[in-house]
Amino acid sequence: MKNIALEPDATFDELLAAARNKFGAIKFEEVKVGDQIFELAQIADMPAYLDKLVDKARGGKKIDLPLWAKIWPSALVLGFYALKFKAAEGARFLEVGTDGGLCGMIAASRGYEVILADTDDDALLFARLNVSRNKLEEKIIMRKVDFAETDLKEKFNYIIGCEILHRDEVVQSLPGFIAKHLVEAEDSEVLLAMDKKRGGKKFFEQAKDSYHLMRQEVPFAGNAGEGQSIVSVVRMGVK
Repeated sequence: MKNIALEPDATFDELLAAARNKFGAIKFEEVKVGDQIFELAQIADMPAYLDKLVDKARGGKKIDLPLWAKIWPSALVLGFYALKFKAAEGARFLEVGTDGGLCGMIAASRGYEVILADTDDDALLFARLNVSRNKLEEKIIMRKVDFAETDLKEKFNYIIGCEILHRDEVVQSLPGFIAKHLVEAEDSEVLLAMDKKRGGKKFFEQAKDSYHLMRQEVPFAGNAGEGQSIVSVVRMGVK
């Protein structure tokens, strides 16, 4: 079955209809990063959708929680990095594990060419919906990938991603994917952000042989009742 998120001519209304067909009502939430405001699609009644997933699980079906639908603190922190850090002129970005595509959209809003890549059809749908809502289609292309197998046949100056190291299969396959797609230059970087509790130890143990690693821990104050979390941002430069 075709994924409408990968259809270059899909309209905003078509994307929204596809999202509503599967997830019910969709709302758009304003997210401010620095001086920029983006609108991100959200499942309007997440508890009701989760109830449906629970019912499927009781029937013996495998379910995947829509982790991509949440606006993670790490995405906001890495988004601020994408907004402020000095990128090479004409640089190209690859965001892996899109989580709504916020960081890639920030790079695109600065004029850079971006590919948003994910393994999940629903994540790609919401990211594409956000790209269309924020009128960034001219700078962003969507791609479905398998980190273990996909070769996009092109390289990028920056590869960025949030909360992508929580699955063992990603930890195993992402190093090879990065090696195939990162420009081999001193100013190329991989920027990954995650909750400190999900530190990706195995991944970074493997990566330290090929990359210079610089980690910064950023306190993040959530909404009322959520308390404070620590976001780890790791910058990986080619040795």
